[in-house]
Amino acid sequence: MARRKFATIKSFLNYIGVEGDRTIFTWVSASEGERFAKVVKGVTAKVKALGPAKKLIKKIG
Repeated sequence: MARRKFATIKSFLNYIGVEGDRTIFTWVSASEGERFAKVVKGVTAKVKALGPAKKLIKKIG
């Protein structure tokens, strides 16, 4: 059920202009600290590479 809800949310985010690479759905066990750290670092790197979400930045002027 969570995976379906996430797919719906991701679809909505794409619809409003938030790139799909800004979100990720994965299973990580509480005992997989190293894997969790790798997932977080990977997502962080992708988001940094994408830069600011252009649709979410308020334009002044």
